[in-house]
Amino acid sequence: MMRPVIGVLAEVCDDLQTRMNATYASAIERSGGMPLVLPYVEDDGVIDDFVALCDGFFFTGGADVDPARYGEERTTVCGESQPNRDALELRVFKAAIKTAKPIFGICRGTQLINVALGGTLYQDLPSERPGDVAHKQTEPKNDFSHSVNLLADTPLHRLVGVERMRANSFHHQAIKKLGVGLAVMATADDGVIEAVYLEGERYLRAYQWHPERLCEEDAPSKLLFDDFIAACRAQKRRIKNGKDQA
Repeated sequence: MMRPVIGVLAEVCDDLQTRMNATYASAIERSGGMPLVLPYVEDDGVIDDFVALCDGFFFTGGADVDPARYGEERTTVCGESQPNRDALELRVFKAAIKTAKPIFGICRGTQLINVALGGTLYQDLPSERPGDVAHKQTEPKNDFSHSVNLLADTPLHRLVGVERMRANSFHHQAIKKLGVGLAVMATADDGVIEAVYLEGERYLRAYQWHPERLCEEDAPSKLLFDDFIAACRAQKRRIKNGKDQA
């Protein structure tokens, strides 16, 4: 069977150029998927075609989600947003969540998913929720900076089989109020939410750190991508066998 096609949501600049760090594509490829970057489009019919074409969806890191998307005024410490990216990703998510196709988020992707499901964000952790954990590390991107605590009997805990795992960290925003249906899989030592999943059978996993920067050397980080691609492959097989329409 052909590798599962992973629709990747990446940076959308003001001039509508689409850009993506190669580490995302490498992590997907290394775990057996085929990354396909989805460009900015405005036609809802094309969005529907994206969803039909892809076997899973990957929401990557990047700029801050516009606070207006979760009903708040922008504060002075909120970072720059990419309105066109927000619009595209929310439209893709709205279409994809209606299917059974797996969804995976990293950093900003976690925040976007939370907002898409009605949740809110801390616009700036240092000023709104100060703590002892450095969520925006100074170490190189492929180095660990802190550990996360895995909640028992959650998909992440069952997958990696440990109570704590190491992570890197490059964010100043984080989940404040959980979106509808989301549950916590991991937290930092200061209580900041580090990983979530959608309760029930549907595969949706999202991580606040950047395992794509670690997975070449760190087995638990690679497991996150292996698990996602395996879920995409299984769903692709179910559709091929006529057991599921989407």
